[in-house]
Amino acid sequence: MAPSHPPETRQDRITNQWVAFAPSRSGRPRRTTADDAPSAASKEEVPVEGCPFCPGHEDMLPSVLWELGAEESLPWRTRVVPNKYAALEPDRAAYDQTCELYRSRASRGRQEVIIDTPHHDQPLAQMPFAQVDAVLQTYLERYRTIRTHDEDLIPFLFRNHGASAGASIAHPHSQLIAPDFVPPQIEQEERAARARYEELGTCPYCVMIEEELDAEARLVWKSDAFVVFVPFAAENPYEMWILPRAHEPEVGRLDDEDRSELARALRDALRRLRACLDDPDYNFFVRTALDYNSDHPHLHWSVRIRPRTTVQAGYELGTGQRINPSIPERDAAVLRNADV
Repeated sequence: MAPSHPPETRQDRITNQWVAFAPSRSGRPRRTTADDAPSAASKEEVPVEGCPFCPGHEDMLPSVLWELGAEESLPWRTRVVPNKYAALEPDRAAYDQTCELYRSRASRGRQEVIIDTPHHDQPLAQMPFAQVDAVLQTYLERYRTIRTHDEDLIPFLFRNHGASAGASIAHPHSQLIAPDFVPPQIEQEERAARARYEELGTCPYCVMIEEELDAEARLVWKSDAFVVFVPFAAENPYEMWILPRAHEPEVGRLDDEDRSELARALRDALRRLRACLDDPDYNFFVRTALDYNSDHPHLHWSVRIRPRTTVQAGYELGTGQRINPSIPERDAAVLRNADV
């Protein structure tokens, strides 16, 4: 019999986010069996009509910014294109208007779409390991390019999987948005992390990693280089964080060996999610230091996966406090035991 978990409210003292847990709201988590082999995408796969990301539909794209080269009969492995419906534009003339209450400015920045694969029906969780690694290679290529060519822009890498997560096109893809201002949520977390560093005298994320490895209750997967766990104050059921075990504030310094190990960790986490929740909609994003090539002792980059299994209702929207209808220890146990 699964252990009983009473309602509890928890705070992550790095993000300062309070989350109320109400595990009695949810029944036993749903479990399915993941496909043992990655999705077998045919080399003769026919492009899907109307999909701008399928090979052969280049006339539907604004342009191609970058490609990871062809393999066997595939025309390319990954491809980067401008976002056709961007809210930010790189060449906008600067202006800033302010009054007593309001402020407006030019929407300057970059928005790029990273097409994860030529195959229309192969989600990231079912891609071969080498293709997941290729996707991460593309992330780093575009991240480093923008960081070094326009120091005013702050690239944010993320992926939306499924309609409720914000994906408007089914073809597997990720995105990069680089505004010319500091995102407030990231700035707030960095300030809170510095405060915890001053209390602890060491990186609070490194302390978090050691805590999760020692406790094991929320641990999902580990290797010599990375750890995957459900955070203590998870905002969503089955949320997972992936962190490097070595202290590193900035994802841009990730080398090829550790990038491949991250690909293993990410693929494993997504396959567990797919097995436990029957391919749920989800978002993941890369959280990294705002300062490029940072050596800040209080910061530690991560990949954070948030399944879209709940909806924010009036209380959450009005107060900013999340209600999680599960409990991290139970979610982690289910994920650990997933058939992947």
